[in-house]
Amino acid sequence: MSPNAPGSMLANDERWREGGLGERRPSGLRFAAAAESVEGYGGRGVDGIAYRPPGDYLFKDKSGGTWWIIFHPFPTDDAHTSRHRGDVLACSESHEELIHVRVLAANVSRAEADAAFRDNMPTSYEEVEKVAAQIGAGQLPR
Repeated sequence: MSPNAPGSMLANDERWREGGLGERRPSGLRFAAAAESVEGYGGRGVDGIAYRPPGDYLFKDKSGGTWWIIFHPFPTDDAHTSRHRGDVLACSESHEELIHVRVLAANVSRAEADAAFRDNMPTSYEEVEKVAAQIGAGQLPR
């Protein structure tokens, strides 16, 4: 379901807003959650642009759980540039409960993260973990 569809839970959820990833990905969804609604990220909130699997918005794990995968930039003046650094996070889909966050790649460049997801196009949570583990290591799976 499109996040802009009438009656969509995403369209009615204040944490979800339209955003973009600049020149490489002309559109995307912005995911933001206040610190009090996040578990597993050191008491911090999250705010970033979501990566998407082909034809969907969420990545499914082998247990059937669904995850938003986002690039969460570190706060600086140039947070929207491709040279910016941040974390690749997995955020559980949540409605009315805490969002569970897992750090998949820490302190990586946005350009490398964007390229890894664009070039490898993971379709499951487990594939995302493999791609994220190699960001910055110079040996991305293809």
